[in-house]
Amino acid sequence: MTRLPRSHDLEILDHGRIDGAPVPRPVLARSLAHVEAVDRWLGGARALRAALERQLPGEGRVRLLDVGTGNGRLLRRVVAEVARPDRSCMGVGIEIDAASVAIADGGATSHATSQTRAALVRADGLRIPLADASVDVALCVLTLHHFDDEAAVALLAEMARVARRAVVVSDLRRSIPAWWGARALAATVWRGNPVTRHDGPLSVRRAFTVHELQALGRAAGLSAVTVRRVPLFRLVMEGTP
Repeated sequence: MTRLPRSHDLEILDHGRIDGAPVPRPVLARSLAHVEAVDRWLGGARALRAALERQLPGEGRVRLLDVGTGNGRLLRRVVAEVARPDRSCMGVGIEIDAASVAIADGGATSHATSQTRAALVRADGLRIPLADASVDVALCVLTLHHFDDEAAVALLAEMARVARRAVVVSDLRRSIPAWWGARALAATVWRGNPVTRHDGPLSVRRAFTVHELQALGRAAGLSAVTVRRVPLFRLVMEGTP
């Protein structure tokens, strides 16, 4: 099979503009919902849960960081799934895009209980406003492919700085079948949204292969780096700070 070269073209979500104008808030909100739905329905959510169960303690209090949290739905969902009677969970999500943070805040519903809590903060993942080793696991879901190699290594190193137990990355796997699948979605499910219609196939082109993601993790100073292929067209990397 012919290899699909990695693209470095910018996605609309990278600069937040269409034809020189800011993306309308309803269009952006719908696109962010598409991103969360892709993770939930196409295998990412199951793979992430499995990775967290491998990395988190079986009981006690745990703290998660979600870098590039988007609309915050994924973080809230993960926090609720991790919590159980003998394990409470607090999540912190950071997002650099002000419009996305506003959408996350506006769409938030209170799910806080004695076992779960999630907070969203506008911040740069390359300068995480948390102390060293202040969270158990730092997550990055469908976000790393937005960075070039140098910036991706810097992001992973910064995540490793704040994580006590593990850095977990869940992202797309670059391949021709994945690209055709994204193009099919762009022509159907995503057809009415100009952001997802453009960014979906491009996200596949910007994503990594197994070996590329392993190399990025090791370059960031992570140890025991493992990268798993999971359906559909996903990669999950786990590494120890």
